[in-house]
Amino acid sequence: MNFEDQASDENLARRMKEGSHAAFDEIMGRYKGRLYSFICRYVADREEAYDLLQESFINIYQKIHLYDPSRKFSTWAFQIALNKCRDWGRKKAITRILPFSSYSEADDSIDFLDHIADLGADPENTLNGKMELEELAKAVMNLPVKLKVPLIMCVLEDMSQEECAGILGVSQKTVETRIYRARKKLAEISL
Repeated sequence: MNFEDQASDENLARRMKEGSHAAFDEIMGRYKGRLYSFICRYVADREEAYDLLQESFINIYQKIHLYDPSRKFSTWAFQIALNKCRDWGRKKAITRILPFSSYSEADDSIDFLDHIADLGADPENTLNGKMELEELAKAVMNLPVKLKVPLIMCVLEDMSQEECAGILGVSQKTVETRIYRARKKLAEISL
């Protein structure tokens, strides 16, 4: 069964509830990049992010019957991914591993940094820029979760504050305040 590009996520979800594997494939195609990017920024580890992405899609598939079609599908999908990230964070906290444990000088695990370099730039400036981005990524990862998540969603993932508020179950004003506080903390760190 072929789906038109105009088929809404909500219609695809309805078809998934009816047992359509093609609808699930289409949903995966639409969301794998966005969810992977979000998860990768949250956990700062490509392999962990890929595992969490797979777990998120398994959850979407298994729990599609719980999806409320009166809400945006993207909000529901991101909530599932966020919950997987939170579960991962709790597991890491229990084992008392540093929050940036998968990062080392020899291991370039921060996926999104690999795609930022300007190929025509001076190598020294590129290296300095990448080092600054790595420091910023470390600082973001060390923010409290309540500040980190809205910052990642709205600033790095370019979600609207309204969509972020829906995913987190808070008001838009709360999202705005948390982003402001996150930026303030980051500015204090870089001083």
